[in-house]
Amino acid sequence: MHAFLIERIAIEFRTKLVGKELFDAFTTSKHEINFVFDDFALKINFFQGLAFFQTPNIAKLQKKNRLPIFKSIVGFKVSAIDTFPFDRSFSLCFDNNEILRFYGYGKFSQLTHYKSDEWLENFPLKSKQIPLVEDAKDVNLTWLTEDVKVEELKFLDYSQRMSLIASGFDEDLIQNKKKSLIAIYRKSLNDSLFVNKINHKYELSFEKRGETISAFDSTLHACDQFARLYISHQVFVQTKSSHLNTLKKERQRILKRLKSAQIQIKELSNGQKYKDKADLIMANLWQIDKGMKEINLPSFDGENQVLIKLKKDLSPQDNATRLYKKGKNEKIRLKFANEALNIINQELVKKTEEIGNVEQMNEMKDLRKEANLKQEKHQIKLPYRVVHYEGFEIRIGKGARENDELLRNFTTKFDKWLHAKDVSGSHVVIRNPSQNQISMDVIERAAQLAAYYSKAKNEGMAAVIYTDRKYVRKPKGAHPGMVKVDREYTILVEPQQ
Repeated sequence: MHAFLIERIAIEFRTKLVGKELFDAFTTSKHEINFVFDDFALKINFFQGLAFFQTPNIAKLQKKNRLPIFKSIVGFKVSAIDTFPFDRSFSLCFDNNEILRFYGYGKFSQLTHYKSDEWLENFPLKSKQIPLVEDAKDVNLTWLTEDVKVEELKFLDYSQRMSLIASGFDEDLIQNKKKSLIAIYRKSLNDSLFVNKINHKYELSFEKRGETISAFDSTLHACDQFARLYISHQVFVQTKSSHLNTLKKERQRILKRLKSAQIQIKELSNGQKYKDKADLIMANLWQIDKGMKEINLPSFDGENQVLIKLKKDLSPQDNATRLYKKGKNEKIRLKFANEALNIINQELVKKTEEIGNVEQMNEMKDLRKEANLKQEKHQIKLPYRVVHYEGFEIRIGKGARENDELLRNFTTKFDKWLHAKDVSGSHVVIRNPSQNQISMDVIERAAQLAAYYSKAKNEGMAAVIYTDRKYVRKPKGAHPGMVKVDREYTILVEPQQ
């Protein structure tokens, strides 16, 4: 996404969201997040790492399999929306002094949650933390130098870069560069937006290019249609590519069978040679004695010597009979092998045609009809169970590798960590991104769960250690689930689910 589009999105959000309470924030998949305000729903889809804004109908939002996220800002109002001209980001500020910062940095796009200047968590869940810093690219262009080239202006869209190149921006004087950028900036905040289709691909632009699908004055309406068209197309491209790979693997297997059949036919073509050798034996019985292992006999045309392998325990006549029989059998096998070869060739032609048909397809409906495919919904797969107690979310790892993932990707340093003492078991985490006081009742309940999901499950009482998440670390090279704890406390509890 380019900077001026992101700023337009933020400006439109400002009119819709400032003063509005956030009622819900949840995710239903690994790349989608939903926000529900008074009368407005926002979905951000981080599809393939890129960010797409959509404004779904609140009533049509998914009701099941929701995972709450950014819970500390739910129930608070949006106090301000900050924009950063010439940078691909904006911030939603809430009246509890927490911030959601959106970064539209290509495949590194993400939402980052801060309290003051302190990082809390990201979405997508595995995205890297981006430091909260004030942007250098201010609207006065103090960051612009004489040496800046168009290729360095990553915040512009394609048409804007082409316009600057055509105007000789790279070689221009600094004052003219500033004028050009300011002119583009002011124009982009008021221009219509266009959803274009170029070579079966969709783009959102300030300029008509290729086949123009729609024109919009509303930035969010443009983003909504673009998201639907772009994501649908990319899903089609992925599905088509996957299906083509399957078909091509099937064709490779057919080619392998074809090669084997051809080799077999070549070998079976020796059937006539077996008959010729048998005829030679019968014509030269007087030269052959029982017990011989082989004999060289002149061919019937007298031009070559033919080496014939013999069974030493068989008479010359029986050796001839054996070769006659072998030749007859291989003749029959050759017949069947040729029939099989014809079938394999037909399969190859059919599969090649099928691949060609799929390669020509540009619509999902055609692909589904051809491949009989069903679109899959990528549901988020969490490495932990969840228990709620006295307003806190308690996360319980599902296994050794899941424990690692829970610790690495689904905790913050303000959380509380627990584990059954001196036995194997699940890592347990009390989530606390808002840094609230965690009572001993909550710690005791989490400890009961840690004991239950451990080898101490059947003990009357079990010891459980606990500490702040920041004191738990994974030693380099340690086995899955193994950690080192720098500070710990112990509590005795009865294991309970």
